[in-house]
Formats: sequence, structure tokens, C-alpha cells
Amino acid sequence: MALWLAATAALALWGLLLLALALATRNPSVRPGPATGVMAGESPAVVDLITGGWKLCEEATSATLLDLAAKGAVQIEEVGPELSLVRLRHPTGLNPYEQLVYDHVASLARDGVVATGALAEGSRNLGRWWKSFRKKVVADARERGLSRPRWSRLHVVLLTATAAVPAALAGIAVAVSDHKHDGGPGTAILVFAALITLAGKLNGERGTELGGQAAAHWLGVREHLATARFADKPAAAVTIWGRPLAYAAALGLAPRAVTSLPVSVPADDRRAWSDYGGMWHRLDVRYPGRLIRGRKPLHTIGRGLAAGFFAGFWSWIVLIALAAFELVPSGLPQPLAFLVGLAVAAVPLVRAVLDLATPAQVEGQIVRLRRQESGGSRGRTRHVYWCAIDEGRSRELTAFGIAGEQWERLSEGDLVRARAGRHLSWISEIEVVGRARPGGGYGAADTVQAPENLGELRRDMLGG
Repeated sequence: MALWLAATAALALWGLLLLALALATRNPSVRPGPATGVMAGESPAVVDLITGGWKLCEEATSATLLDLAAKGAVQIEEVGPELSLVRLRHPTGLNPYEQLVYDHVASLARDGVVATGALAEGSRNLGRWWKSFRKKVVADARERGLSRPRWSRLHVVLLTATAAVPAALAGIAVAVSDHKHDGGPGTAILVFAALITLAGKLNGERGTELGGQAAAHWLGVREHLATARFADKPAAAVTIWGRPLAYAAALGLAPRAVTSLPVSVPADDRRAWSDYGGMWHRLDVRYPGRLIRGRKPLHTIGRGLAAGFFAGFWSWIVLIALAAFELVPSGLPQPLAFLVGLAVAAVPLVRAVLDLATPAQVEGQIVRLRRQESGGSRGRTRHVYWCAIDEGRSRELTAFGIAGEQWERLSEGDLVRARAGRHLSWISEIEVVGRARPGGGYGAADTVQAPENLGELRRDMLGG
């Protein structure tokens, strides 16, 4: 009992030490400076960091892209009510996180052009990409003397060394109280790891005195920019407003521009952008219910027959009961039950037979590859695989079901030729005729000309 009390007391003391250090390393108190239009030397991403409590927000990536446009590294053009384009230039002197954003845009561009909505496309690891972006922005802020780690080396050594005390006591307490099992060392390791993890979670960035002064200045700039009403300005307005729009985005004053540049936003399962057919256009992707669709034709036939049998059987039971109370004629239960079973089985059977008899040839570009869990048994998870193909004919797509071994060979952006059934939305055969570009970018094909009524402009009509 004494060992458990000692372990609890040591743990409480370590918690008090952590709390004291957390209070001692708080960010400096920042009050907005006087309203001013003077833009200091920090980038919009660094401004986002220091004015957001030294926590980087998602608009930092959009603000960085706007800043690249203001400096001529890219050009943002509004060519229609639903379409803006980012055109790549030849930048020089970009810092590491600006280069990261530029490279992402370049990976999605075709002939140096990408639609703004398509900036969320691609198969990149978003978590890893964002972590790299944040690390580079923080490095810039530290180099300028505006930010530093919350825990110094002395803090880390102190918290690590003192965490070993409650961990060791907890391990000894377990070992003494339970002689049959050797759980002491494991308990000590787990407690120590938990305490170090907790301390690590709190080890973010904190501002320096110089960083607090810079944050106050930029909050004053925010008050000045708030009078310009940037909230309804599109991203293409950067050609008129220049860097002030980029800083307004970093300071939370330009939500429309930020929303239209989803650089760090994961791709939407039900919304996609494609340039297949030679022009950028947005697509709505629908995933059909799997009661009938999204399955192999032979599986659907089997399910249809089984569903028809059970529907007919239970209808027969119900009708017999009704006939016993003379609610239906005695001769009707069997034929009515047969008709019910036939009606239930007919829909999937007809769809499956039509797909087997008249398969469709589908050619286009893969815009969505998705995998969904569908239950499982004996500890094994089963998945459903979907593949949405843009054929350049419609802005509304229905995803096809596909076998897992075929799905694994594909990538978003691949140009494919498939043999599929449209009644069951199932791909039986698929061939890749053109691989996606490295980086997950989409390519364009000239084999299909998308109809002009989609409301977008062809890239070759927009000039160099």
C-alpha cells in the first residue's frame, strides 16, 4: 500500500512540475498595435503562425499560393463564374515552403495550367505534406527570431529524468503486489512512455519577445486591411490587390479566396475535378447502393434468386395465415406468393442479364478510387472497391464497383479502357492505356472532346 501511495504522490508531483513549466512557457500576451498599412518582411505563412497563437492554420497554404501569384511565380485567372485557373510561371528565389506549394500545383497541372478547385486532387499523403509544410514555416519563424520550441533542452532533460521516478515506483508496486506475474517492468515502461508522450504533446511553438512585437504589428495591419472588405474577393483578385490579399487571407479576412484554393484540403469523395477532354470541369460523383448495384452479375443473380425465394416464402406464410381467417381466398396464397417472389427477383435478374448480354465499353480518366469497409467475419475486414471514370460526357458520374485485385493496380489520373455493365455499375475488365503523372497529377486526353455545354473553357483557348 505504501508503494502505491508513493507512486501516486510522485505522479502528482510530476504533474505539478509539468503544469508549472507549461505556465512558465506560455506565449507572450499580444495586443493589436495601431492600425497600419506597413507590410513587414514576414511571409503570409509566418504571419499566420504568429498571429494564430503560434499554431499554423490551413489558410497558410492558400495564403502562400496567393503570395506566389502576387510575386509572379504563378498567375491566377478567373475565366468563368465557376472556374479559375492557376498558370505556372518560372519562379526564382522561393523559400522551402513556397517551393513545396509550387511543386504541388505543378504536380497537378497539365501544360502548366490547373483549375483552382483541382488543387485538392491527387493521391499525395496529405498528413505528411502538411507536416513538411509546417516544419518549414516554423524553421523560417525561428530563423527570424519570432518563435522557439516550448521546451528547452533543460526542460526536456528535467521532465524525462523526473518521469522515471513515478514510472519506477509504479513498476515496483505492481511487482510487489503481484508475485505470480512479472508485470513490474512492463508497467514501468508503459507509465514512463505515457508521461513522455504527454509532455511531447505540449511541446509546440511559443513566441519570443520579438515574435510578440511582430504579432502585435500584424494585428494592427489586420485592422487596416479589414476596411478593404476582402471577404468577397476571389483568388483572381490578387492580380489587382497583390500581396495585401495574401496577407488578408493569412489574417482570416479573405475566406472566399482561401476556400477557392484548397491546397491543404483533402479531396472530396463526391466532388472531383478533371481536365479529360481538354478542359477543366467539376464532377459530381455518386456511389450507388449495393442492394443491387456495385456487384458482379453472377453474384447479383444469386442474391436475386435468394431474395425472391425468401420474399415468396414469407409472403406465402402470411397469405396462408390471412386465408385461415378468410381474409383472402384460399386458392390465392400460392400464386400470389409466387408472383411476389418473381417480382423481387426480376429486377436484379434483368439488370444482370442485360449487363452480361450487352456490356458497355468505357474509356476515360479515373477521377476517384475509393475503398469502403463492408463488415467481415473471423477477424477479417471486408472491403468494397469503387472506381469513378470521367468519360468527358457528363458532369455527373456514377462510380463502378470493381474487384480488389484490379483496384490495386490503378491510380487516380490513369487513362483506362474498361468493359463494364451500366445496369449493375460493375467493371469486369479494365486496361490502363496511360499512367497518371508522378505526384498524383491528372493528365488530359484528346480522344474525347467534352461537350461545350459544361460551361468551362478549353485550355488551348486561354493562350500561353
